[in-house]
Amino acid sequence: MSWVCFTVILPFLILGSAVLSGHLTLGFLTRAGDSESGYKVESKLKKTGSNPEVITPNHTITIAVLTDISSTLYSTTGYENLAAARLAIEDINANKSFLPGYHFDMLFKDDGCDMEVGLKALTNAYDNDENKKINAVIGISCSVVCELAGYLCASDQWNIPVVSHSCSSDDLSKTDKYPTFARLSLSVFKYTNAIIAICKKFEWTKVGLMVNNIDWYVKTAGKMKELMTDQEKNGVYGIQVFLEKFYYDDEDEDGSIDENSDTYKLLVEQLNRMKQKVRVIIIVGYARDIIFVLKTAKKQGMNNGHFAFLTQEFIQADLKKDDKELIQSIQGVLDLEPLLNKSDHNYISFSERVRKIVDEKQYPKTGKDVANLIAAQMYDAVWLYAKSLKRAVDQNYGIDDGEWLVESMTGSKWDGMSGEIRIDEAGDRLGNVQIMNIQSGDFKQVGTWWMSKNKSLDLSVENIAWPGAPEEHPAACGRQYELCETYSDLAARITMITLAAWTFISVFIIKLCYYNKASANHDPEDYASSCMERCLIGCGCEAKQNPKQML
Repeated sequence: MSWVCFTVILPFLILGSAVLSGHLTLGFLTRAGDSESGYKVESKLKKTGSNPEVITPNHTITIAVLTDISSTLYSTTGYENLAAARLAIEDINANKSFLPGYHFDMLFKDDGCDMEVGLKALTNAYDNDENKKINAVIGISCSVVCELAGYLCASDQWNIPVVSHSCSSDDLSKTDKYPTFARLSLSVFKYTNAIIAICKKFEWTKVGLMVNNIDWYVKTAGKMKELMTDQEKNGVYGIQVFLEKFYYDDEDEDGSIDENSDTYKLLVEQLNRMKQKVRVIIIVGYARDIIFVLKTAKKQGMNNGHFAFLTQEFIQADLKKDDKELIQSIQGVLDLEPLLNKSDHNYISFSERVRKIVDEKQYPKTGKDVANLIAAQMYDAVWLYAKSLKRAVDQNYGIDDGEWLVESMTGSKWDGMSGEIRIDEAGDRLGNVQIMNIQSGDFKQVGTWWMSKNKSLDLSVENIAWPGAPEEHPAACGRQYELCETYSDLAARITMITLAAWTFISVFIIKLCYYNKASANHDPEDYASSCMERCLIGCGCEAKQNPKQML
């Protein structure tokens, strides 16, 4: 069985094993032919009076917090995210007027940013040894786990909210498939308009789109390409997009690259194809995927000042500054992430409090001065759920209807630790985007794309360090205009085509005349003269008729 087939059927094998082991029932799926996903979950909107469980004072709310503390790229920040969740619970419990009579508790599980590990974490949290009733799932590092959680938590058996701090799959915006899902991270697709604005700023009319060949990434990249290509649809700028789907070996999780592997060789071929077409490359994938592409691009000499690279939320990865190859490979990258003022007094205070919990719990440290963006989103994810819970209590609704709780999040707006927060009808975050430039391993803000200000772009071009440190930004057509055709090139090509066509027609007519002479048995010399005269007459010239032809 090929690894591709294995990847496709793995989730079904895992779910099947969970069913057989008694951890999970799949009876929540009801066929609905008119829904896009083929399944739907019936709405369960209830008043407290009709809810079998009436809320009483001193009620404990237990949330399952999932984050990745075991994979190579996210483990250290994962502990910081966990500390942020603990801090949010402390703050909610300390605010006696927020939800009087309620106490928040948490149960932590490592999702490993992995489908199998994540499913085990979810089922173990739901059927936990402490017999705690789980009211919500908060966190989850990667979209493959979020999609599983979205299905499980929307079931009649579970029906609890999932509020992610990190998942970015565009598929998760589909409320018919994931009616109990919301998030504080931006979906990858929501960065597209910011990318278009940057391309317009630098007159990049053609770009490459390198996407990890994971189903949801490929679907999202397809939507990105469609929007970027269609100026009428995006209302800003039309861009020619060349898309390549690359693969990543899970065996390379430690960041090493096997140059003898098929995935590496395939990526080299793809990058060489890109070199022939574009000078701007957008990488769509997890942090490990981005590093794989950038390291390989460096080996192909693509950090020579002629190329630009764009990524999304690459900042959340654990980057080792002592890895010189890595630091050189990522130099000059433009990374897009939700706008956040890390110099703000509140954020500095938040960072200090997070670090205090990290110290108390003896978690591994990131070594950064302030808490990472994803930790702030984890803090806000806990609060988003708490605010919806308060809304349910204030409106006399039961707190066990996950679908209603997520629906009630629509329109939520406040200034959180991760910046301005606005939740749309799909449970997605809407927000401004800050543009970061990687310089010597550090992320420096060089611009902002404002969704709240008519989708305008502020960019400090003079502060950007491009890969290879060129004096000017990479050009869409190359420094020597080698990828595009100039007007002089076009004129020369048209002239050459015209001359070639005229030569061909002339030769054809002369040969046709000789062929007719041979057929009529005329004198070759006279006939050749006649042919030339006829050709000249056909061109508008005058010629004397041959006397022999008049006889």
